[in-house]
Amino acid sequence: MARGLGWLYIAGATIGLISLVLPRASHTNVGALAVNIGLAYAGGVIVLVVFRRMPAWTFHVVLLVGTGLITRAVYYSGQGVSYYGIWYVWAALFGFSFFRRIQATLHVAVVGVAYAAVLAVRHEPVAQARWVTTIASLLIAGVFIDALVRRVRRQRQQAADDAENLAAVVDAMHRIYRQPTADATRLDLCSTASRVARADSAALWEPRANDSALVPAAVAGERVVAHELSLGDPSIGAARAYVTGQPSFACLADQPGFELDPGNRGRVRYALWQPVLRDQATVAVLALYWLTPVAAPKQNVRATIVLLAAQAAIAIERVNLLARLERIAHTDELTGLLNRRAWREELPREMARAKRELRPLCVAMLDIDGLKTLNDTHGHHAGDQLLKQNAAAWSSALRPVDLLARYGGDEFAAILTSCRLDDAQKLVDRLVDATPEGRSFSVGLAEWDGTQDAHALMAEADARLYAAKAARVKLTSTAI
Repeated sequence: MARGLGWLYIAGATIGLISLVLPRASHTNVGALAVNIGLAYAGGVIVLVVFRRMPAWTFHVVLLVGTGLITRAVYYSGQGVSYYGIWYVWAALFGFSFFRRIQATLHVAVVGVAYAAVLAVRHEPVAQARWVTTIASLLIAGVFIDALVRRVRRQRQQAADDAENLAAVVDAMHRIYRQPTADATRLDLCSTASRVARADSAALWEPRANDSALVPAAVAGERVVAHELSLGDPSIGAARAYVTGQPSFACLADQPGFELDPGNRGRVRYALWQPVLRDQATVAVLALYWLTPVAAPKQNVRATIVLLAAQAAIAIERVNLLARLERIAHTDELTGLLNRRAWREELPREMARAKRELRPLCVAMLDIDGLKTLNDTHGHHAGDQLLKQNAAAWSSALRPVDLLARYGGDEFAAILTSCRLDDAQKLVDRLVDATPEGRSFSVGLAEWDGTQDAHALMAEADARLYAAKAARVKLTSTAI
């Protein structure tokens, strides 16, 4: 704005200087016009030099001064029908380009008063018709400039919004792919979508296992939704979007609003339902809710939400897959218990927790007696059945705070929290009672002394297990 105004001053001064060497009216006051030229050059240079320190209101003053210089040039040109009058168009174009519509119109009004004064003083013929034609031309030019400027501003704002939305999606994707759980990913999706659409609340509706109803898997912002939606009711926006796979936007004053919590029906005014697709199938519905009247989201906003929902669907599937892979990597396939790898991670963690909370901890090593003989006599299928039966029975007999793992082969290991040796022995007795009839096992118990590392604690329990097995073998041999 400042550069435009400064260069308009300099351009006007230069054209005025050239006009002085061209043929002109006999009544032209060359001295007064020369002063005008000097003032215009000075004004342009000052604006270009100090514009960074100029407050906004001073641009109106500078434009008014420019209108005054144009009026003075028209007056001293010696004729009312002066070619200097074309410069009034510059003032109007500048005003409608940079000022608000009302402000630019007021500047045109000032131009109209100034031009009317010149025509009146010089007693020009057909002055009224000339004034009307000039000012009308200024206003028409202003209307077109104003329309063009507004269109450019809208496009610029839309481009800025698109860039902001894209940045929000990219940022969300970075966060989503770093989220450790699917639930965190879902919540991040809702938060980002509500921010992009400037919604008061967002919910991700997902089907239950039997696909008979939708439940809110995540909610961001105000919790305005119900706890469950029937997929069989087409009047419910989220259910309709899930069944049809088509997005929709509606005023909830025209909807039953059954997907809203009873306390929020009537508060939520508008909603947008966007299906979340994976492999062309609807897997969820992203719903956005507004508490105040809003227009339907623009196409660029809806496109951003579609992109966000698609990426989130991929991210959720990825997190679920990683969770399944992690479970597989840490679970014994036969018994469903933790495997040796998981045990090595869990034991140090439980030892650290026991140290923080100043409570005892015991480890039990369990070995099923006669498993090798059973495998050799009846086959590995019988041995596998015995392992699964023992695992299920022992898991039920232990407390929820205890941890049982298959350590390998016929060996199991258990972390017995908040237990000293006498308490641990009582738990072992419960395992004996739970063991399938006709079967037995050997056990080695070790109580953590608070200083041992996991390897030393396991070595102690393992040594006691083998001592127990040796004693059982010796006892069996003696009996024979």
